[in-house]
Amino acid sequence: MPDNDARERFNRTLAAAKRNYEQSPTLANTVWYGRVLGFRYQYDEAIAIFSKGLESYPDSFELLRQRGHRYISTRRFTEALADLKQAEKLIQGMSLWMEPDGEGNELPVPPASIQFNVYYHLGLAHYLLRNWKQAASAFNLCRQWMIEGDYNNLTACIDWHYMTLRRNGKVAEATELLKLVPHGLKGEQFVEGPSYYRRLQMYRGELQPESLLNPDKGNQEIHSLDTIYATQGYGVGNWYYYNGNIPRAKEVFERILKDRSTSAFGYIAAERDLAEIKG
Repeated sequence: MPDNDARERFNRTLAAAKRNYEQSPTLANTVWYGRVLGFRYQYDEAIAIFSKGLESYPDSFELLRQRGHRYISTRRFTEALADLKQAEKLIQGMSLWMEPDGEGNELPVPPASIQFNVYYHLGLAHYLLRNWKQAASAFNLCRQWMIEGDYNNLTACIDWHYMTLRRNGKVAEATELLKLVPHGLKGEQFVEGPSYYRRLQMYRGELQPESLLNPDKGNQEIHSLDTIYATQGYGVGNWYYYNGNIPRAKEVFERILKDRSTSAFGYIAAERDLAEIKG
């Protein structure tokens, strides 16, 4: 967190989530406490809370979706895939269901539906396991469950879908996908910052790749500069990768791994790609 005020808000949110869970471990309190632990980078602790919750609520799509996310954070991609596929089965036929924040929340958490988050993280798990066709299918589904005007999730979903198609050699499909992204969006329209939007602008030729490697934190509270670099940098490194400039891609991936945002999806994907490049 960038300042004392933000840290205090975060600490109050965590304390409230812990207190509510310990006093009454309902499904809602379990999900929220685990989520806030995850926001605090306490991933093993979050997984333990979700796993304990699943003992009492074995068919909870919320707990499976959340644990799947944190399995990705801890590089347990196969386990993530299993949880997220099970969550996908459980949400079949459901109406749009927005994930609620917990009582006492003071964090800038963008709203999203359970359907979006299940398919988005399912797509990431498939991407990291190199299941390109299945990843594209999941990202296509996640786009169907977005709220109008939610540019955070729109740009994130389209970006990963675009990269998936490019990694699978589907250049024409990927180019067509970029038409779904509005032009002229402003930074203040993004709760989590415009990093994915900047990547999409780069794919369209509106920004030079190297310009994304000097990120500006602006007024973003939710992410560190390292996380912004990992997010924007991975788009750049991957762009060099699938356009055949492997040495430059390797340099960018290595630069990402020098920072501390080890759970950012861009960091995890760069780590995966770099291992493959090095053989």
